[in-house]
Amino acid sequence: MKISHLIWSLKVGGSETMLIDIVNEQAVGNEVTLILGNDVADGTVLERLNSNVDVRFIGRAPGSWNPWYALKLFHTLRRLSPDVIHVHQESFIRITSFLEAPTVLTVHDTRTRLSPHASKCATIYCISEAVRLGLLPQQPHSRMMVIHNGVPCSTILQKTRYGQHPFRIVQVSRLYHEIKGQDVLLHALQHVNKTLGQGSATVDFIGEGESREFLFKLAQKLKVDNWCTFLGTQSRATIYKNLQAYDLLVQPSRHEGFGLTVVEAMAARVPVLVSNIEGPMEIIGAGRHGYYFRAGDHLDCAAKIIDVVKQSQRDTFPDGLDRTAEYVRNQFDIAATAKKYLAEYKNIIGETHAA
Repeated sequence: MKISHLIWSLKVGGSETMLIDIVNEQAVGNEVTLILGNDVADGTVLERLNSNVDVRFIGRAPGSWNPWYALKLFHTLRRLSPDVIHVHQESFIRITSFLEAPTVLTVHDTRTRLSPHASKCATIYCISEAVRLGLLPQQPHSRMMVIHNGVPCSTILQKTRYGQHPFRIVQVSRLYHEIKGQDVLLHALQHVNKTLGQGSATVDFIGEGESREFLFKLAQKLKVDNWCTFLGTQSRATIYKNLQAYDLLVQPSRHEGFGLTVVEAMAARVPVLVSNIEGPMEIIGAGRHGYYFRAGDHLDCAAKIIDVVKQSQRDTFPDGLDRTAEYVRNQFDIAATAKKYLAEYKNIIGETHAA
């Protein structure tokens, strides 16, 4: 099967990470091309691509309205003659709808607003049920289905020791507190250390973003800067190696369509604490496989952290994490995600030829 994936830019982020993992899996036994519309690509992300993935660069400057790039993309796709075109931003549909191959779209965010052009897709894939429910009123006549994001579980080292002091917390995401809620976690850290004793808990923030300076100053203002560290962007290989050194991953997002880092921590047998919004709650099975707190409520977040600290001292604590890791392998392994997409492509191609 010949598959072309389209994305405008390749930065460090959850949807980009998922895309790289999927094309690598699909490239085993299929002809896979990854087309980047803009001249924006993070080298650490690109280097994770398997050598048998064909990468094409259109070279458009972000935001450019120059029609030459649209024509270049159109002619690139015509020469490739894919069996299916998988787009990861809706704006590509205006171009791909003029081609014979069926177009499918993956939507990654609960806040996405689709235009009428999306109805031209053979299928709209949603990374969570929360995303699907958000899109349903906009596209009541479109074919939609949920295919969860996945992670390469076998490459993530697993945690074996619990109950350490200080209690180490990690938060992995873009530093954008208005969406990702890192400010909530800093306020919670202040309360945890006031309750359990100064230095009882620490937080490492992994990622970069526009809120870095704001969060750094907030940590100083709250006088928790001695117990939190901003580690910047790290490779997936480094994260997969080091997750097991932490005692808890906290994802305090105010908006989140899924939450790939939550799945990664669960695969590493690290407990997770998420805000009670749709995407992350879907991942943890509404509390069966993780902890949750009221979104935006730092006191509730702190209370749940303190609860996990106490529970982690029990000998039976790892038992639940074994079950969680097995659940992740069954539900969210990237190999299963890639196979689901391939099976869907075959159905769509068959329907297209039959028509």
